[in-house]
Amino acid sequence: MSDYAFVADRARRAFASVARLESALARAPEDSSIQINLAAKRKLARQAQEQLYVVAERNQIEICNYRLLPEATERYALPYVSKSLLEYQNLFSQIYDSFKNGLKARTRIGKEAWDESLLELAYSYSGSLGVVLLATSERDFFEGKLDNSIDALFQILEIDSRSAVRDVAHTLGNAVVKRLHDWSAANIEGGFATDVRWNRSDGKQLGQIINRRQMEVIVDLIEATSDEQTRDIDAIGLLVGGDLNSGSFHFVVPNGSDYRGYLADDFFPDAELTLGKTYIARIRETSTTVYATEKIDQKFELLFLKDLG
Repeated sequence: MSDYAFVADRARRAFASVARLESALARAPEDSSIQINLAAKRKLARQAQEQLYVVAERNQIEICNYRLLPEATERYALPYVSKSLLEYQNLFSQIYDSFKNGLKARTRIGKEAWDESLLELAYSYSGSLGVVLLATSERDFFEGKLDNSIDALFQILEIDSRSAVRDVAHTLGNAVVKRLHDWSAANIEGGFATDVRWNRSDGKQLGQIINRRQMEVIVDLIEATSDEQTRDIDAIGLLVGGDLNSGSFHFVVPNGSDYRGYLADDFFPDAELTLGKTYIARIRETSTTVYATEKIDQKFELLFLKDLG
């Protein structure tokens, strides 16, 4: 067993003893022997945790304290606790994948990125519901493998406008925005605020409490925000459907794309649309991505047609 694993196991056992004594004290609050024993065990648990931080720094292990704080309920229902932890892992790994493999429109994580950003459960502790998570890192003279991901995690928790949502999408990818939405929604559903704190192996500490109201703002902003991109397409194909009165068209590129949509506002009103005829067409494609659902809506406008002859 490695030295950090040994120390982590000792901390786990120390906090487990604290939890048992706290449970015993709840049943017998006047028992002085339990009170004295509990105070001693709490001191040992704190010492074990401090030693874990020292050993983790030496072994390039990043430590995350993840604590659920009930705001809307006093219960820790298993489905909501497990979903909060799973969505947190997904969010962290998606951020890491963005730095490693580039921006992604869909919530997919590369296997290597997933393995390198996987969080390991070290132990749990009382005081609401807290868990200590470990992540193996690598550190050179300048930075650690997970430093950028940890920094980015706390940066995106500060979004407070639709423009900030778009900034995250443009710098880290649509997939990270979707993961942030899902993690926040999971905690809202469970009735939790979260206390997330990282002790990095370079000695830097980052952390904050994210209350349910803040997560509600995050969810509302992401659900209200979309990204629209426009491009013009030049294509040669057949006009197989079109109506000047309704303003609709259907254009097909042989062995290629199929475009259905509407005539642009400045399309020539006196133009002749000959069905079955080959044309050079300019078509404007507008793609709208809804971050919260990953749904992409496409709209096509026919700008003009030119007789191939």
